[in-house]
Amino acid sequence: MRSMALSAFLAASIGFLAQCSGGASSAETKSLTFDRQSLTIRPDRLIVGVGVHFGIGGDYGYDPGKSAARLKELGVDSFRDDLPWVTFAESDLSRRDYHPQRLFHFLETAGLRPLVILTYPRKLDGPPPLDDASRAAFADFAVQAAGVTQRFNPIYEIWNEWNMNARLANTPRDWLVGPGQASDPRAAVNYSALAKATVPALTASFPQSPVLAGAVGMDKDWLWTKAIVQQGATRGSTGLSVHLYNQCESSPDDRTAAQAIGQLDALHDMLGKLGTGAEVPVYVTEFGWPTTSSRCVVSKQEAADNIAQFLLWSAATPWIKGAWIYQLKDQGRNVDELEDNFGLYDYDYGPKPAACAVRNVMSMIKASHGYRRERPFPNVFLVQLATEKGVRIVAWTRSANFTATLSSNGGRVLRASRLCSGPVEAGSEIAIGPEPVILDMPDADSITLSVRAAP
Repeated sequence: MRSMALSAFLAASIGFLAQCSGGASSAETKSLTFDRQSLTIRPDRLIVGVGVHFGIGGDYGYDPGKSAARLKELGVDSFRDDLPWVTFAESDLSRRDYHPQRLFHFLETAGLRPLVILTYPRKLDGPPPLDDASRAAFADFAVQAAGVTQRFNPIYEIWNEWNMNARLANTPRDWLVGPGQASDPRAAVNYSALAKATVPALTASFPQSPVLAGAVGMDKDWLWTKAIVQQGATRGSTGLSVHLYNQCESSPDDRTAAQAIGQLDALHDMLGKLGTGAEVPVYVTEFGWPTTSSRCVVSKQEAADNIAQFLLWSAATPWIKGAWIYQLKDQGRNVDELEDNFGLYDYDYGPKPAACAVRNVMSMIKASHGYRRERPFPNVFLVQLATEKGVRIVAWTRSANFTATLSSNGGRVLRASRLCSGPVEAGSEIAIGPEPVILDMPDADSITLSVRAAP
């Protein structure tokens, strides 16, 4: 009895001392075996795009030649821009250079598949389409716009952030939380009615063209999104489109790709519980992090890390079909203005760290058709990508406040490189942080790694 009590006392004391000293417990180390046979094959590669501003008014400093060159440099598949109803309605469709000229000139110049946002009221500062007649008119506009853009092989999106910007003069300025009342133009039921008028019109006229419904802006707990799906807004469409932003979360550790991934997981769980009988494909048509200097601060390196992490995780998630970064370049020069600082490049097209991150991630995504995701700890992420020979793994942590190490159970020397900042020193243990680290083992068909997270 006394020896058992002493053993229990010693075990408890050792555990207490380990906690006090900050030492790692066995629960903080996990082993994962990666092999070439355990990958999930995507039926279609993730579409990666970038937002630009040629279709709407405003002096954002966008140059068509420079923009096309940067998009090619990044290696992305698509760009996203607005085709406003008001400017299209005022155009002369009999002319080859129909208005808006800047957008159509860029469609010719870019050489990439466009995601065309069919959006905004019929008249400048006019009401959104809120009755049957105006919805039918919007659907007619959508079909006409699709007809004159077909040769560019576009994807179409119905409106942009209706839950945030479908306003009348007396619409409250506060955030809409939940589906809203029908008397509020931003309400889910009003968007659903527009989508149910427009989706069938587009798909009947151009069945080969993808049509996205939603374009959901900030939506706490996805309540507005849930309502439009239940009301049939996505019925007959190619998928649901949503936007993700978290740069102003109170904790810097939530201004991260990990938090955005958590939002998407919650969305997927919600959609799976609706009982529609089929999985709803999700397209993230806006995501990004502004690099402001004083408000909602996210550094340029943090933005690069977040974008790389989000793209890699999305590429390894088959129900995420596309992701468009907002946006190609800074649209202004005010270092404290959020909207001015979302660019992968600065206002004058000089690259930020995110440009390198996107370019290198695109190279990896294009080279892989199979993936495996692992999240051994809440703040540690690993993605395996298919390669012609051996095993390739990309690993990262949530933010610089979290660190982890990778080591081979067989004592193998690991050689790795960071996504953009050069090689990592080879060794039996590799430290990882928020910038993705790439481990290439071309001579191995499988490898078992120990993942240790800092306590």
